[in-house]
Amino acid sequence: KEAVKNHLVLSMAADNKQLKDLEDKILRLLSTSEGNILDNETLINTLSDSKITSGVIQRRVKEAEETEKEINETRLTYTPAAVRGSILYFVIADLANIDPMYQFSLEYFTNLFHVCISKSIKSDVLETRLANIMEYASLNIYRNVSRGLFGEHKTIYAFLLTTSIMRARGEISPAQWMTLLTGAGVFDEAALPKCPDGLEVVQWAQVVHMANKLPGEGFAGFDDEIKQNSAAWIHALEVAEPHKAALPGDWDARLDAFGRLLVTRVFRVEKLVLACADFVAEKMGVEYMENPPLNLHEVFPDSTKATPLVFVLSTGADPMSTILRFAAERNYDTRTHSISLGQGQGPVADKLIQEACRSGDWVVLSNCHLAKSWMPKLEKVVEAFPNSYDIHDDFRLWLTSMPVSYFPVPVLQNSIKMTFEPPKGIRANLKGTWATVTDVMWDSCTKPRLWHKLLFGITFFHAVVQERRKFGPLGWNIRYEFNTTDLEVSMETLRMFLDEQEEIPWDALLYVSGQIHYGGRVTDDWDRRCLMCILRKYYSAQILEDAYFFDESGEYFAPDHSDMDEGVGAVRKYVEGLPTQDGVGLFGLHHNARITFETQETLKLLDTITALQPRTGGGAGGESPEEMVSALCEKLEGDMPVKLDREEAGLTTFEPNEKGDLDSLQIVLLHEMSRFNKLLARVKQTLIDLRKAIKGLVVMSGELDSMFGSMLINKVPLLWEKVSFLSLKPLSSWVKDLQSRVAFFRTWLVQGRPVCFAMPAFFFPQGFMTGALQLHARKYAIPIDTLNFSFDVLLEETLEEVQEAPEDGVKISGFFMDGARYDRETRMVADSLPKVMTDTVPVIHFKPTENYKRNTADYECPLYKTAVRAGVLSTTGQSTNFVIAVDLPTDRDPNYWVRMGAALLCALSD
Repeated sequence: KEAVKNHLVLSMAADNKQLKDLEDKILRLLSTSEGNILDNETLINTLSDSKITSGVIQRRVKEAEETEKEINETRLTYTPAAVRGSILYFVIADLANIDPMYQFSLEYFTNLFHVCISKSIKSDVLETRLANIMEYASLNIYRNVSRGLFGEHKTIYAFLLTTSIMRARGEISPAQWMTLLTGAGVFDEAALPKCPDGLEVVQWAQVVHMANKLPGEGFAGFDDEIKQNSAAWIHALEVAEPHKAALPGDWDARLDAFGRLLVTRVFRVEKLVLACADFVAEKMGVEYMENPPLNLHEVFPDSTKATPLVFVLSTGADPMSTILRFAAERNYDTRTHSISLGQGQGPVADKLIQEACRSGDWVVLSNCHLAKSWMPKLEKVVEAFPNSYDIHDDFRLWLTSMPVSYFPVPVLQNSIKMTFEPPKGIRANLKGTWATVTDVMWDSCTKPRLWHKLLFGITFFHAVVQERRKFGPLGWNIRYEFNTTDLEVSMETLRMFLDEQEEIPWDALLYVSGQIHYGGRVTDDWDRRCLMCILRKYYSAQILEDAYFFDESGEYFAPDHSDMDEGVGAVRKYVEGLPTQDGVGLFGLHHNARITFETQETLKLLDTITALQPRTGGGAGGESPEEMVSALCEKLEGDMPVKLDREEAGLTTFEPNEKGDLDSLQIVLLHEMSRFNKLLARVKQTLIDLRKAIKGLVVMSGELDSMFGSMLINKVPLLWEKVSFLSLKPLSSWVKDLQSRVAFFRTWLVQGRPVCFAMPAFFFPQGFMTGALQLHARKYAIPIDTLNFSFDVLLEETLEEVQEAPEDGVKISGFFMDGARYDRETRMVADSLPKVMTDTVPVIHFKPTENYKRNTADYECPLYKTAVRAGVLSTTGQSTNFVIAVDLPTDRDPNYWVRMGAALLCALSD
């Protein structure tokens, strides 16, 4: 039909031209005619031809109109397939906001969609044909795109694809969608009904929000149900797959699959990623959750001489061996030329490409991210490929690069992208390492039995320190990029020490491998302490014994001497038999660490998807985003405390000492007041400005626009963060935190110095700690550099319970413990209770002590401002997030708590 229409269009154009020529000819003849017109035979014949041609053209036009109408009707029947195509494209286009390497052009997508239409199963039944096109296009495009995504983003892509299709069909309402992403949003805790036992306030706020905003989606009366049966719901969902659990009463029938996702978000947020994966499998098919390994035999046929193949790398991944192996399989190993880009390598690479274009060889340009200045040239070279006629058909250009923003977008959009990631897990890590250990290396040491055991120990240590990164701050404060180079040089050092020394030099081994080879990357002192603690587990005399296990499961150990005597193959066989899932005990962490890790993955998924959302309403009652934010601004304006004014000060607050000076803690108070007043002024002014901008009274600047977007998703605006205290809380919790902080300092200002201080209230707690030391030093005329704090954990739990100030030092409350807990009965550090991520700590007396020597049996517990722990290195050499190390009593080896990642926090993240 399209061909017929195109033919008619061309025919009509030709006919119209012929008719125009005839008209011109008639006019010319009429203007030049002399005498009687009827005697002009040429003119009469021309008029006769014109009449016949005009009739033919009119019949053709009528036929074309009927054909066009028929074609348009047929076209409209394919609208569902076109809608599906547009959904697929816009989801793919959004991926570039997740990672700059995820670039896909409209031309690339259109060609792919056309291929899908032609390859999908044909059918004479229209509905069947449409279903075949949509199903085939969705899956085929998903597979083509997902091979160029990192593993952590494939689930996000599949979930976005599924929910976008369902939202277009009206199966997921805007209110449901925003509830999944942002929960209850900004809520007023005081306005909530009483929270049932067993639920946190945030969970209860979500329950009330769902009952009020989603009654039509099955949640009518949900708050009443939870209020009456909270224990039954908590028990029912306390399973490995809560999204599949049988719900109390008739709620299984009332809620659809997406409704169950919302329930999972409320009660078991850490399982939401698993629930989303199963949701995709249920709605789209298990194929969308299967990630087959990269197969170049399947990818290569899609490439051409003008289409580069791009490997997007992650740390520790090197696809070079994979490319060379593939080249050998296609008998191209001698015709594959590789070069690692870097300073001065650009012209060499350019020449290599020119020669290969003529000869039909393959060129591999590795590490493109290291040649930023040459990237514009690479863009020009690749853009010239399609218009060059002298390029050999067998030529292929392979590129590898880490994700960087300056990689040429046109190259990415018109290339075949593949991600290359190192295998995950202890077993996979060890398999990769031991695949590179040759027989020559295995037999290279003069003390084979010691060498084999310790070699296995250092490879296991390497796997542990790499895999520990996935646990976030519990693993490492900063995510370090340990790589195979660190391992290789440590192995060589081990062999050298064993060959040259009669006795094993344990101290030297630990120092060189821990402090230099691996520790050279570590910038945080507490991470270095943890690294050395882990290394001692594998570089110790115990590892030489056959019954030495790396964890309590008994599955991880260095193979017996008898097995190792059989050669390196025996070690590979042992590694092959290790569990595919790593137990957290292997890393020295508590079982709660898995929940923490899963929760982090969930928050990452929700935050990533939320950042991609356009500013649509989603509020109940048809509220627009402008109305929602304007109302929120008005509410927050009313909730903001007034400034801290020195005029309010009590009689003793700023009472000078005998010299007429203010003491150090009075100075600290003034500094904190100044910081909070600056923050309060910024908050109030920007709230007023944003309301005016929404009404159109002032210009909506870029900063105000960003603030508008942040407030929509319950996030603290960047305008406030710049002058705010360090916090990870969402906007609703942040406002409540701000109010409590200001209230503490107002009490101090009005009533005088408190008997107990709230550490979480301070902008700069490090300054407060120094001020307390200075106060003591001046009181007793002691040099401040000889003073340090000693610590005593008191019986009082909260600030309100403390009745009197100490003679020396300060009493401080408000601490939380992460990775462990403080046992009130034994008054020592103890293991966390199951599923209790953080625990409160009683009031601690910080007492300045001259020439303080800490008890090495105590656990030296670092105190951080926030749960992320990482900060910027300050001029003191310490992280800006780190406050002080607190000595806590323990009846276990302190190294146990070091590996556990136990720390004190001033504030939580919710």
